[in-house]
Amino acid sequence: MSVWLLLIGVLAVSGAIFIGVSWVWTSPLTAGRRIRESAARKVVGKKLWGRVLGNMVMSMALVFTLTYLAYPWLIDETASASLGGLAHAVVILLVYDLFYYFLHRKAFHGVSWLKRVHAVHHVVRSPTALESLYLHPVETFLGQALLTIVACVLGPVAPATYAVILLVHSTLNILVHAGLDLPFFPFRALSYLARKHATHHVSMRAGNYASLTPLWDLLFGTAE
Repeated sequence: MSVWLLLIGVLAVSGAIFIGVSWVWTSPLTAGRRIRESAARKVVGKKLWGRVLGNMVMSMALVFTLTYLAYPWLIDETASASLGGLAHAVVILLVYDLFYYFLHRKAFHGVSWLKRVHAVHHVVRSPTALESLYLHPVETFLGQALLTIVACVLGPVAPATYAVILLVHSTLNILVHAGLDLPFFPFRALSYLARKHATHHVSMRAGNYASLTPLWDLLFGTAE
């Protein structure tokens, strides 16, 4: 299947997950499972939706643009989906998350102008899936560009492998912002990540800097 069709599929699935998780948070059935209520939300209405929808459009445009620009180093059209391809995807995601950890910890929380960029996301004290897209566009660009660069350096990969990388990346970024604590299979591990990330949002001085796994925070002593 063409990588472009796969990208459309990934974006469609990510969109469905985004809508579904947002709806689950609002459902009365999960009222007792919310990590925090959002009654104190500072950003509402047009300001909230303008940034969320703007980042949604920007993210989709970046996926296609960066894939097109990096295609020779990113995609191996002769490769096919395999267990080796899945292992390759896992390695790329882990390496990405390591570099994102340092980007987040040292740049977004350490460099003055990038702290101001990241502070937009930290306006959200009680994150939900909706607010996974409440970002400054510079942060949106840097995150997607970093994933593309890591995939190029460790690639190229099969089109299906690339689709898996993008789907896992987008899905986990939605789920860590889910704002839900569901202590039963298969959501227990994902709820652990959501609780950790909710703690990170409490202040600009909190830990838990990794995006996809707690491994790097545990290894470098910043797990809270």
